[in-house]
Amino acid sequence: MIQTTACVWVSSVETISFRRIVMSSLAGSDFLERAEAARRLIREVDAAELQSLLTSGAELIDVREPQEYAAGHIPGARQVNGSALALQAAGILPDRDRPVVVVCRSGNRSAIAALELQTLGYAQVVSLRGGLLQWGELISQPIPAAG
Repeated sequence: MIQTTACVWVSSVETISFRRIVMSSLAGSDFLERAEAARRLIREVDAAELQSLLTSGAELIDVREPQEYAAGHIPGARQVNGSALALQAAGILPDRDRPVVVVCRSGNRSAIAALELQTLGYAQVVSLRGGLLQWGELISQPIPAAG
């Protein structure tokens, strides 16, 4: 089990360094432990806040596999494999100050991806709490399949 200590950081440089250390230490951890540790370091939003962010122009990144995305996704989402996000981030998200919402099926992959983006310097990145499972329940609409 991963232990974390709450700390107050005096500068964003120290916070980013701390996140890099956490990401490095999570590399060999169990996936669910990594997701839980990432959740402690990121901000999660619910479906209502997601809608508000999208209305305000936030970028929506879906980190599920292509076949999952094709089976259904939130309209306007851009699919990027979670494993490739760090490599592709600068190309698909050139403005590091633009709000970014990361989604996946259950919120685990998106939490890890959100932490990776924060580590890369994205200032306003959040994860959808509970993922598409929670989003679908809250809005009571089927997830549209890719067209």
